[in-house]
Amino acid sequence: MYIKWIVCEVPNDKKEQFTIAQEKWKRTAESEGFIAQTGGWNLKNPNEACTIVFWENKESLLYFMEHLHDTIFIDNHQITTYSSITINYFNSLMNMEGESKNILETISNSKFIRIADCIVKNGKTNHFEEVQKSIWIPSMKKATGMLGGKFSINEQNKLNYLVHTFWDSKKQHQNYVQNQLPLNQKSADITSDLDSISGKFIEIEKKWTVFKNP
Repeated sequence: MYIKWIVCEVPNDKKEQFTIAQEKWKRTAESEGFIAQTGGWNLKNPNEACTIVFWENKESLLYFMEHLHDTIFIDNHQITTYSSITINYFNSLMNMEGESKNILETISNSKFIRIADCIVKNGKTNHFEEVQKSIWIPSMKKATGMLGGKFSINEQNKLNYLVHTFWDSKKQHQNYVQNQLPLNQKSADITSDLDSISGKFIEIEKKWTVFKNP
């Protein structure tokens, strides 16, 4: 699975216009290989709009970019609504199983996304991936309200990993943070692997969510 991760900084007086423009990306559903798109505002920075888009493969996204993307982008005038934009591309390495059966059900049922953007030290990627597989994924599968997610690696920077988990509520994620996260961090020895980690806490805007055509 190929993942497009988009972060926009949106001025307060442009947030409504940005949302209206974002809703017009529903035309993406017409594209072969498109799976789903969702996102919302970062609770840690209310002016930060975050969107995550799932594709079957890179070729499908490239075809969309060449044939449909610019038409939608020009029509919705979204470029006038944000002050900056960052786009990164990731390849999914591992599924994070949760209470939902698949990615479509996961996104459909979720209200909250937790993003961990990790920069791993040189020489530590194998250990980082191994503890993800042996500690983090099994533990999070047991967390109440964790619906599913992906563990992915940046296409351009092989030290950059994105961990994205979908939750049925912000409260359930907070319960996990308080009760289970410290134990996982200790077992995984996370500080020895990472140069940095930044997080985003995204409240999903359902009108931004798009699913592939049946």
